[in-house]
Amino acid sequence: MFGGIFSGKIELTPRLALAVSSVYMIASDGVLAQEEIGSLIAMFGGDRKIIENAVKYIQQNSNIEVNISKIASILNNEQKEIVIFNLLDVLLADGEASEQEKQLFFAYVEIFKYDQAKIEQIYEIFAIKNSISKLN
Repeated sequence: MFGGIFSGKIELTPRLALAVSSVYMIASDGVLAQEEIGSLIAMFGGDRKIIENAVKYIQQNSNIEVNISKIASILNNEQKEIVIFNLLDVLLADGEASEQEKQLFFAYVEIFKYDQAKIEQIYEIFAIKNSISKLN
């Protein structure tokens, strides 16, 4: 009734959905690269509280596939695209994508019913953007 404020339950909002999705992405390969963490903190303008709430939400709602479906159900198409683009950016933030990260990303693409042809178009752009190591 009161949005879970008395039970400690965290309510899923579009902004929190992006944070939850991003935390899943950076943790999916079992390695928390500094580039990924930095990308996540920058994504939310240094707002660490949203990241803390994302971690708490994940702890309270542990089934990742159910959570992705919940996220899909609260987002409109434009918001889904924002999440997809940000996940792709996080996925490539450390310069490479592990198999676990790719699987998670494409789970979002499938559950969100997002056009895979669009993914191929933007993948190249993000891959180039995140190739900073080639500037050494």
